[in-house]
Amino acid sequence: MLDHLTAGERAHLRYLLARILDDQRVPPEAADYIRHAFRAELEALSRPRPVTLVYTGWRGAARHRVREDLEEKRARAGGRLHVIVGYNPDTDDPPGGDRWTYEWANNTVGVTVETHPAPWHIPALSRAAGPYRNGFMLGLAVGRGGDFEVLAHLHPHSKGAAGTAAYAEYMGLRVRKEAAT
Repeated sequence: MLDHLTAGERAHLRYLLARILDDQRVPPEAADYIRHAFRAELEALSRPRPVTLVYTGWRGAARHRVREDLEEKRARAGGRLHVIVGYNPDTDDPPGGDRWTYEWANNTVGVTVETHPAPWHIPALSRAAGPYRNGFMLGLAVGRGGDFEVLAHLHPHSKGAAGTAAYAEYMGLRVRKEAAT
C-alpha cells in the first residue's frame, strides 16, 4: 500500500494524524472514519499517474470499433487512463469517434476525460480552428510529461484525424493508427 515510504515515514504520518485528531478532540468513531479516508487518499496519491491518450478520429468512425480499441488501451494501461479529445459536450459535436470516445470515457471506471472543442467562433482561424485545436491537444500531452499515446481512427476521408496523426508522428510521438470502420 504505502510500501514506497520508509517505516519511519509511515510512523511519522500515523503520529501526525493521531496528534491532529487528539488536538481537535475528534470522537473515536469519527477518528476511525478520518483515518480510513486519510489512508485511502494517501494510497491514491502514491499510485503512478494514469497514461494519457490523445484521441483523434473520423466523424464516421464505428462506435464498436472505437470502444474496442479504447478498452484495449485501458487494459494495457493498467486500468487507469486520461483521455484528451476534441469533443464539445455542450454542442454534441463532432459526431463519430470523438463523441464515442467522450461517451466511453465518462462511463468507464478508471478513466478521466478532458475536452478541447475547436474554437470555430474565432473568425481569424476559420477552417484552421480544428487543426490548431489538434496541435494544442498534442502539445498538452507532451508538456505534461508522463506516458502517453495518440490513438487515431482513420478513413480515406478523415483529413483532420489523418493530419493530427501525421503531425504527431512528425513530432516523434507514439501513434496507433486504426481503421475507423
